[in-house]
Amino acid sequence: MDNCSYFPKRIRSSFIFYNRKTTKNQKQMKIILTITLSILISNLSIGQEIPELKLTQNGVEPIVVQVDSLTASETYKNALNWVQETYKNPNKVLKANITDKKIRIDGFATDAWWYKSLGIRNSYNMEYTIEISFKDGRYRFEYIIGQFYIDGGQKVLYDYRTFFKKNGDVRKSYKDAVPSLELTMNSLSKSFYNYVTGKTTEKDSDW
Repeated sequence: MDNCSYFPKRIRSSFIFYNRKTTKNQKQMKIILTITLSILISNLSIGQEIPELKLTQNGVEPIVVQVDSLTASETYKNALNWVQETYKNPNKVLKANITDKKIRIDGFATDAWWYKSLGIRNSYNMEYTIEISFKDGRYRFEYIIGQFYIDGGQKVLYDYRTFFKKNGDVRKSYKDAVPSLELTMNSLSKSFYNYVTGKTTEKDSDW
């Protein structure tokens, strides 16, 4: 005997109708929740941040970036296209090119980092090397800081290690140098990631 049999016929009919309506509403709610979760997961995936390059007194630790949908060969080919579009003289900056395995680039960044002295902002240019290695579903991005220059081409007589005390803390006078240099490095890293994964900015797509 079901639970409805305890009620008069008219009440039983209302009860059955209510149950059917409730079941229908529950199904609709499940569909809405499923769609909402799918959108949230999709947005999280699209907005996923890649690891950041960090500067220490020992240099810059390489990062490994996941690109699950791409093979090593696909990432490598996209990387070569990125070099062509990013650098003024791509054939000159590309110093190593091992098919589907690795590329190495020697680049030059203007206004790569800065610090303030007596309230005056001093900006410096910088040579750098990046080495990118490829595997299915991921790549390794290594950034090596090179020679510093002032405007006019004169070499600076110190390197990034001057930014740090012996214990690894950043010197007060260079408190802006480290984050500004990290911004330069990570802007390049993000540019590479966006290109090889097919993500573009509004500026890139709205031409």
